[in-house]
Amino acid sequence: MDRAQRLLRSLTKDARLVEVGPSFNPLAPKRDGWNTFVIDHASREDLVAKYSAHHGVDTSRIEEVDFIWQGGSLADAVPAAQHGTFDAFIASHVIEHTTDVVTFLKAAETLIRPDGVIILAVPDKRKCFDFYRHPSTTGDALAAFLEKRARHDTRTHFESVMRTVHKGGAPGWHADDTREGVIAIPFDKAHEQLALAARPEYVDAHNWIFVPSSFRLMLLELGTMGYLDLRVEEIAEAEATEFYAWLRKGLAPIDAAALQGARKHLMDLTIVELSQQLRQLPGGLLGEDSPEAKFLDRIREADFRAEATQVVLAAVLASTGWRGLDRRKFRRLIAEASRSVPVSGPAAVQHLVLLDGARKVLGSTAD
Repeated sequence: MDRAQRLLRSLTKDARLVEVGPSFNPLAPKRDGWNTFVIDHASREDLVAKYSAHHGVDTSRIEEVDFIWQGGSLADAVPAAQHGTFDAFIASHVIEHTTDVVTFLKAAETLIRPDGVIILAVPDKRKCFDFYRHPSTTGDALAAFLEKRARHDTRTHFESVMRTVHKGGAPGWHADDTREGVIAIPFDKAHEQLALAARPEYVDAHNWIFVPSSFRLMLLELGTMGYLDLRVEEIAEAEATEFYAWLRKGLAPIDAAALQGARKHLMDLTIVELSQQLRQLPGGLLGEDSPEAKFLDRIREADFRAEATQVVLAAVLASTGWRGLDRRKFRRLIAEASRSVPVSGPAAVQHLVLLDGARKVLGSTAD
């Protein structure tokens, strides 16, 4: 299943879709038979002219734009008679560019049917050029919404440029990529970023920074405060660069105690997810015998142990049917997982955890 198939898995081509900002790489292109309405910041002709000078961009993939959006709520670009008529709202690598994430998601709410779905592909800061930036918070989202922010502020312009990092020249990578990141822009360019917020025209930037659990936390808190009526149906990680989110209308009610527990759980998970960035730090970053290096090794080992345990649990679920555990399938999944694990370094502990977990599972089931 490729990326587009994974994101659009619940949809058929007769579904009524709205795709925001697809540019030259739509997920649900009309030419492939999708019943898609496109929202973008310019007409197809203007987009072709914009990207014609970009090497490697196939401008023939740019589709006709149905609704041109140039400010305010996205929903205002669509005739009111079409509000609430779309089966899905699709946005790939768009949400992070918005000046006001609350207004963006409220527009998505407005456009979809009561049983519609919001489908997002979101950069994962652990696996892309936002690696050194801090996750956005609900407070950040509320400030932008209450200020009716229509332009990125000085902080965003500074952070989005001066903390940009690439690996091998690429803006995204796999979670275990240990190549050293290279800061893209020299610091003598820092003062130039301070003037961008004052320009009369809109200047784009990566504004919202997430890992999966920090995104869940923001949605939960905004929903509980009454700013959104959305629940996270599912979040799934991609191998590189991004994660995927499927949202539905209708936030489930939650009492005060359960809310505090859920918030703390997501805060804890955010720390765990951020700690996974330690895998990517170069081995020679710290002195081999320094307390910091030993601490990092323990954190890395614990992280790999947790991942291996998750693999065992996933293999159990994938191998269990109404007749019980398919032992042959379970063994095959564990063997496949083990073959992908390095034989040295902190990751090697996964071999032991996988084998131990497999023995326990197989020993607890009858032949």
